[in-house]
Amino acid sequence: MTAVETAPTIRDYDPFSQAVMRNPLPFYERLREEAPALYLPKYDTWVFSRFQDVTDLLTIGDNTFIATDTTLPTPEILASHHRGEVSQLPLEPLPIGAMLGSPHFEVLRNAHIKPFRPRAVRSLTEFIQQLADARLDSLLTQQSFDLTQDYAGHVTAGVICHLLDMPAERTADVLELVNSLSRTDPDSGGTDVPTIIGNCIGMMSEYIAKRREAGADGSVPLIDGLLSLAYYGRPLTDAEVATQLTCVFVGGVETVPKITAHGLMELCNAPEQLQEVRADLDTHVPVAVEEMIRFCAPAQWFARTAHKDVEVAGARIRKGQRVMVLFGSAARDPAEYDEPDRFIWNRKIDRVLSFGTGQHYCIGIHLARLELRILVTSFLRRVAKFSFDLERAVRLPSSFQWGWNELPVVVEELS
Repeated sequence: MTAVETAPTIRDYDPFSQAVMRNPLPFYERLREEAPALYLPKYDTWVFSRFQDVTDLLTIGDNTFIATDTTLPTPEILASHHRGEVSQLPLEPLPIGAMLGSPHFEVLRNAHIKPFRPRAVRSLTEFIQQLADARLDSLLTQQSFDLTQDYAGHVTAGVICHLLDMPAERTADVLELVNSLSRTDPDSGGTDVPTIIGNCIGMMSEYIAKRREAGADGSVPLIDGLLSLAYYGRPLTDAEVATQLTCVFVGGVETVPKITAHGLMELCNAPEQLQEVRADLDTHVPVAVEEMIRFCAPAQWFARTAHKDVEVAGARIRKGQRVMVLFGSAARDPAEYDEPDRFIWNRKIDRVLSFGTGQHYCIGIHLARLELRILVTSFLRRVAKFSFDLERAVRLPSSFQWGWNELPVVVEELS
């Protein structure tokens, strides 16, 4: 082990460093204890690591913090300082809503939120169950398969295809495109985000054009709501509609598979907990899923830009400076959770930040929970004994998605 790995110091912290990308957890512990509001001069950015401080910052309103420089700026973007000057983004062509403040963000969100509301999500239960069962029918004929991609990834990509009125035959294409965002540069942890997002927009635009031609009658609400939006005094272009849906397209495919695979591995590593969950899957899996969301959520941070001077957790943040909120650290904050570094399936969880909070909380929160419950329950119902081949597991370097890109499961006994 290197000195950084055994005894990380605050001065070593850089979200894009090899040591942090390899394992950010020791750094998070030092940040919470010694510098919960850390200023990084190189990036002119404040980093917040405690649960309550992250919550306080994200719930400040009045357009104080907006993701003007994207929610996931690269080191190059962060190194370009605003020096006190920051302006609103132009609205033509319309940027992604995540980079806009009120009222634009809410208008765009409300235009496509209908399929993510609780009742609409519940109506997808049978469809998602069928996808999971069909996938297991195919995979369980093998002794081993990748739990992240082959199982959960295909199911979540299939759901996104359904919501976008794309043929099921495009499932593998969607999964491959989203996965390409995780194939990071091994040195910087970065990737060619603009090109890949452009490919996502291009793929979706084909089906958006078909919905426009068909009349956008509301039968595909994820698309039709944006096509019918009259707020800007003009129809949105196909590319603008697709741009608004990129968060759904990527987040809806990438996150749940990593939580599913990692969560099942944690249960496998704690046989007594697995036995307790198995005792009543319908009752216990929804409880265990909440701990999986806390403990296994791969998203480590998001960034915002200050549009006015403000003080948070004793830090005086100036207009134009960026802030970085460490969700991965907040999830392990001992001030919020007892024994936070232990996976405890029936832990009492009053609050969780894995889906964000405040104005920009995750639009797919209800769908993600449903998918996780179905994926975990279906697997445990059909597989009596399993283990993991960690020698073939893959966790790619990334400052943002610290999760298992590939996690091969070995099926030892079927139910």
